[in-house]
Amino acid sequence: MHAPRYLAAPLLGLLMLAAAPAQAQTAYPARPIHLIVNGAPGSLPDLFARPIAEKMRTSLGQAVVIDNRPGAGGLLAMTNLKNSAADGYTLAVVTNAHAVWNQYLFSKLPYDPQADLQAVSPIAVIPMVLTASPALPAGSLKELVSLAKAKPGVLNYASSSTGSPPHVLFEMFKLQTGADVLHVPFKSGPDALNSTIGDRTQLYLAGSALIEPQVKDGRLKALAVNTRERLPSLPGVPTFAEQGYSGLEDTVWLGIVAQAGVPADIVRKLNREIAKAVQAEDMKKLYDAHGSVVYTASPEEFAARIKADHALWGPVIRKANISLD
Repeated sequence: MHAPRYLAAPLLGLLMLAAAPAQAQTAYPARPIHLIVNGAPGSLPDLFARPIAEKMRTSLGQAVVIDNRPGAGGLLAMTNLKNSAADGYTLAVVTNAHAVWNQYLFSKLPYDPQADLQAVSPIAVIPMVLTASPALPAGSLKELVSLAKAKPGVLNYASSSTGSPPHVLFEMFKLQTGADVLHVPFKSGPDALNSTIGDRTQLYLAGSALIEPQVKDGRLKALAVNTRERLPSLPGVPTFAEQGYSGLEDTVWLGIVAQAGVPADIVRKLNREIAKAVQAEDMKKLYDAHGSVVYTASPEEFAARIKADHALWGPVIRKANISLD
């Protein structure tokens, strides 16, 4: 039975009014987004996350809340992400350690990097700088290796946590050189940094964004960078390859992921907003200041990079017999 014509228009109007609030409620984002960071405030991932979160807040009209969860090689952060709803309201900043390496470093993981993480967007390629306490009597990699071999097990190096990129890269350097250097893991990058500045640990390999100020003011000395060319911001520091140690170049990246199953339209929207944030002029200046490289790609391209890194690094880590259990 059809409604009388004189009722059709009012009924249609009422239906449209009723539908409007429901549509507004489903518009993304309708509430704050949480961005998990595997690092303490002031750590390398945190230094990148905060300005991106602020730009996303402005463009999306919702707060992007930083949730710092440092330690345990990223396991705490990734478990928190895994246990979140697949709705785009919980994201995480990751390195290739969380998205790739952990699968080969731990015999048991509380998350599956290939099944539980959904690529959203990369944000940067991170130059890594090997630094030393000024008190260490070594000014080059050759001198460091000679010193370590002369005093096996006496020297130590700090890392931001077990399983972090600095840890894995330094272990690979040890395999190349045969140097016996003790690993001292900390809960965060700033903790490891302060320990090395205070000469409680002798060496620290970290992202240039975190340690360049300390190198420039003399609180740390830089021995090598893992870029293919010297960093414009540290032109006097030779690369690992220049000093005869290759294979560590451009190995560390940062990106943002979600829980697997987030709707594709939300992932694409986040990808656009993150790319817009990192390509803003002030962000480019921030990256240039410490030699980091802006890295953008579609979700599909980022997922392909992660897959390729599994194929590349899985055999390397197994061959090196690096285990974090």
